[in-house]
Amino acid sequence: MNTSPKTSLRSIFRKSQFIAFLIMLSICLLMFISISTFIMKSYVQQNINLLGNTLSEHIQPALVFRDEATLKQVLNEYTQTHSIKTIYVFDNKNNLIESSTKSKVDFSFFENLLNEWFLKQPSNFIIYHQEKIGVIQIYGSSESTLHFLFTIFFAIFTCMTAMLITLWLSTRITYRFIMQSIYPLTHIAQLVSKQKAYNLRFPDNKIHEFNNLNHVFNELLSEIQSWHNQLQNENYLLSYQTKHDPLTSLANKSYFYQFLINIFNQPSEKTSTVLLFIDNNDFKSINDKYGHLAGDNILIEMGIRFELALTNDCFIARLSGDEFAIILPNITSQQSLHEYIKILMATQNMPLIFKEQEIFFSFSIGAAYFRHASSPDDLITQADQAMYKAKNSPEHWFIHHSPYRPNDHE
Repeated sequence: MNTSPKTSLRSIFRKSQFIAFLIMLSICLLMFISISTFIMKSYVQQNINLLGNTLSEHIQPALVFRDEATLKQVLNEYTQTHSIKTIYVFDNKNNLIESSTKSKVDFSFFENLLNEWFLKQPSNFIIYHQEKIGVIQIYGSSESTLHFLFTIFFAIFTCMTAMLITLWLSTRITYRFIMQSIYPLTHIAQLVSKQKAYNLRFPDNKIHEFNNLNHVFNELLSEIQSWHNQLQNENYLLSYQTKHDPLTSLANKSYFYQFLINIFNQPSEKTSTVLLFIDNNDFKSINDKYGHLAGDNILIEMGIRFELALTNDCFIARLSGDEFAIILPNITSQQSLHEYIKILMATQNMPLIFKEQEIFFSFSIGAAYFRHASSPDDLITQADQAMYKAKNSPEHWFIHHSPYRPNDHE
């Protein structure tokens, strides 16, 4: 089965952070280059114009009087102290009178690039003294402009670094906040999955979208819990029905055999446990005389009376027809077994009132000790034999493997 590669939320945040930073950096650089190009070009041109006009006024007297020394001095002063690469001075006939070049000859790559962009063409300024007496031609230098741009670039780099750190911290804090909000969801989901704890509910979340998701999951859990409870009830009912007799609600024959085998496999309980087989006397005559509905009520009444007469740790089952079985635990002496039998026999003294008729019934009890049987089948056989002997006894009870007889007990 092909599965697509998985990625983590942390990785997604880092990628989005890096992409956002690149986009912001590209936008800032594009805006800076566009704006700085326009501003620098205007600034350089205005600076050259200002220098040209000032220079024309300074050299006007020297040009009028042909003072070459003063002219040379002024030109050198301007080229060395201002952003000027070369100055040419022409007379009114366009003859070169004087020139001055900045002593720095080797310009950096960026200076040459800016000179090519902004200062490729010279700026010309006419010198007047009542009339045109000359022309100043100036080739500007981008040295000061380059320093300014480097300063701006450094400021932008510092701001972008601070922005990147801020973005990283913000993303990290947001990631932690989201993970803290997700943790209750994953924790409760694991408990529900592993422990089937459908009664748990997702708590309210500070994030609106997660809170909506919690409400949806809570509704789903409520539905699952409802179905789970219904399924458990149905399973319990089915389990109860498979183990209990539908008429008397006592344990049925299958459940009786299962319970019997479990006790037989536990030696500690086997030594002090007794099995009783109980069979109704002349049950057919009751059915013939009063009807099967009366017979069913006799069986129901016997089960009720047995449950009321015995303790909760006694196991009572209806095997089939009018046959019952009782497993008595903790029988430590013959006398205690006689007491139980006496109590059970007393339950038949009162008649059943059915449709305003008194119906008397009786039963016989056969008892067998677990410790005297080699197997569950052997134990059942002994109890069954004791029950048939009890039917032929006037007292209607008999204990297998017992040196005592009912007359001895009396």
